Formats: sequence, C-alpha cells, structure tokens
Amino acid sequence: MSNEKINLIINKAGFIFCLLLGVSLFLSEKFENNVVIPVLLLIFVISMFLKKNWKEFFSKIDMKFSIFLIIFVVMSFMIAVFDGGIGSRLDNYNLRYLIFFPLVYFINNNKRIFDFLKSFLFGGTVILILAIFNFIKNYNEWAHPKGFDYPRVTAILTVQDFANIMCIIFLYLLSFLLFYKNEDNKKNKIIKIYLAIMSVLVLFIVIVNRSKMVYICLIPTILYIMYKKRKRYVLVVILMCFAGYFMLPVSISNRIQYIVKYKNDPSSNLRVIFWKTGIEAFKQKPLYGWKAEERKKFNLEYYKKTGVSDYVYKYFLTGNKLRTQHYVASHNSYLQYLLDFGILGFVFFILMIISLLVKLFKMNFYKYDKNTKIIAFEIGTKVSFLAWIIQGMTDDNLNDKHLIITLTVLIFFIDYLYRNIKNQKNLNLESIE
Repeated sequence: MSNEKINLIINKAGFIFCLLLGVSLFLSEKFENNVVIPVLLLIFVISMFLKKNWKEFFSKIDMKFSIFLIIFVVMSFMIAVFDGGIGSRLDNYNLRYLIFFPLVYFINNNKRIFDFLKSFLFGGTVILILAIFNFIKNYNEWAHPKGFDYPRVTAILTVQDFANIMCIIFLYLLSFLLFYKNEDNKKNKIIKIYLAIMSVLVLFIVIVNRSKMVYICLIPTILYIMYKKRKRYVLVVILMCFAGYFMLPVSISNRIQYIVKYKNDPSSNLRVIFWKTGIEAFKQKPLYGWKAEERKKFNLEYYKKTGVSDYVYKYFLTGNKLRTQHYVASHNSYLQYLLDFGILGFVFFILMIISLLVKLFKMNFYKYDKNTKIIAFEIGTKVSFLAWIIQGMTDDNLNDKHLIITLTVLIFFIDYLYRNIKNQKNLNLESIE
C-alpha cells in the first residue's frame, strides 16, 4: 500500500473521530474521555510523521496563537507540579485544549466543517429529546418549587453544562434560520421549517432550565443577531422580551427577579459571598494561586470571620456527597482560574481570549463572501463566543471538561473563519491588481 493511500486512510479516520467528538460530548463522557479524545490525538500524532503532512499543518496554523495556547496549557501543569503536585489543583482538564490541533488538521474545508457542526446538532438533538421527556415526566415538581429550591431540566449533562451548551446550539440555529438561504426554494423552505422548529424547542428547554446567567447572555447575543439581520428588529425583540416576561410561568418569573434582588435569593447571594471570599484569597496568593486543600481551609475560616458560615452551610454545603470542589468553588470561571493558577497562569488565558476577540472583530464575511452559509456560521460563532464569555461570570463550570471542549471547538471555528477571511481578502486584492 502506497504512502498516499495510508495517508488518506489516516486522514479519513481522523475526521471520523472529529465527528464522534461532536456526538460524544453530549451522549457519553466515558467514550469521549477514554476512546475518542485519546484516539483522535494519536491519529494526529501518527499523521505528523509524514513530512508532507506536518508541512501542510504548519502552513495552516496561526503560530503566535498556537504558542499562547500551548504555554497556557503547560503553565497550569507546571504551577501545580512546583506547588504541591499535579493533583494539588484538583481536576485540571486543560489538556483538552490540545484537541484544537487535530481539528485544524483534519477539518480542512467547508464541507467537513459543516459536517462537524452537524455532529454537534445531532448530539444536541438527542439530548434535547431526552430533556423534554424529563421535563414532561417531572413537570409537577418543576412547576411547584419549594422555597428557594427550583428544580431544573437536563439530560445526561449537569444542569449548568446543559444550559450553557444548549444556549450555544440555539444561537447557531437562530443564526442559520435568519441568514442561511438555499438556492433551491423547496429545500430552502424545508430547511427553514426544520431550523424554526429546532430553535423554538431549544429555546423552550433553555428557558425551563432556569439558568439566570443564560437568560442574561441571551439578551445581547440575540440583539446582535437581529441587528445584523435588520436594525429595526432590535426594537421588536426588546418589546417582545418585556411582553414575554409577563407571560412566563410564575415559577420562572419569580426566579428571574432575583437577578436584581440577589440578596433575597440564596443562589444569587451565595455567589456574591463566594466572589468576596475569592478576592480575599487572591490577595493572599496572587502570583501562582492556591492548593485546593489550603483554599478550602481559608474559605471556611473566612466564612466564620465574616459571619456567613451558617448561611453557606445551610444553602450550599449540604448533604453527604460534598467534595473539595464544593468548598473551593468561586462561581466565576475567571476568578476560579486566577485562584487556581494565579497571575502566572491567568495572563496566558487572557492573552488567548484577547487574541480570539481581535480575530472576531476583524471578521466581516458579508463584505467578501456572498455564501450565506458562511455568513450564518460567522454570526453564530461570534454570538456563541460572546455567550461563553458572559456565562463564565457567575459559574465556574467553564473550567469543566464539557465546557473546555466546547470552548476548544469555538476556538477552532474562530481560527478557521479568520484564516478563510484572510484568504478571501488576499483573493480580492489580487483581483483588483
């Protein structure tokens, strides 16, 4: 068998495991962790043994950003190793960011990237159906919350991971619904009907999930989508939000009011307590962060010192399944990373985010490309990344494995779009000359 045939088989196998990554994110954590990710990385490493492949790979990647990403991943482990050991910061899932590199190599054209996007939609559709079934089954419990305990809706994933990821799926669906247009009118109608139905169902499940921060992040992202579609739609959406609030079930509208009246809601007030505690902890060890067990001790002492210990134990540190993670949770992904790895680790995280925001700011495909699928993809990626940034402000689950993989995929999407728009600009300049 020739090297070309072997290379083709390796390339196809790599792409298949990229698709499995999209599906397994929702459906099987064990399969994803123990099979998909290791095999995908192994196939990528094997493919790099051929000189032709690594030359092609290095011609594609943004070297500066790739260095930021690698240093960001390595730095977190180095800090842990030199300050207490590899497990001193508990679960460190940052190695999953390295999935970015096989994605760049194996998903190398528009057809593959949209097939990859469809794999996420397929996994999301399955979990959506399961979540709707769970909602119907547990409706009475959901509709009649007891005190401040608001039952939430999910399937397979944790409730907050589910809310965050389904929010991103909704934003992509809405972007394609409003911006994509198939040249075949019959196909276009079928696609639009499908996208409309899916958008409504996903929005419904996101609303009944009752994540306050997801509600917040949906407002600016939907407004941006409407602004790009037609400016006057912005006012229509604002009016619909005001009118829709009064049509919501009491069990949802009561929870929304605590976004403002946070002191009356333990879920919201606890976050303020955790943020204050986290800021005090950061002042103690700003450079390279805390070992988990030491920060657990600091947090408990600080709760006693500030007189909130009983409150925290009553509304958060309850039950017999508590782990160290519960004691050190800051409920802010950025603060959590700062506390775990200090300024030394956090600076590369911020450089990475800034680099991605700069790339997004430079993207305007409608000026260079009339492909409505690409334009919809660009809009969806922009608002999804914005939603991800907002979601991290009141929860630390963005540092969990599911959301790290989600961010890695968004990073890849941003990188792919940015490389394409640079190529498109160059083509336009060449045609002018």
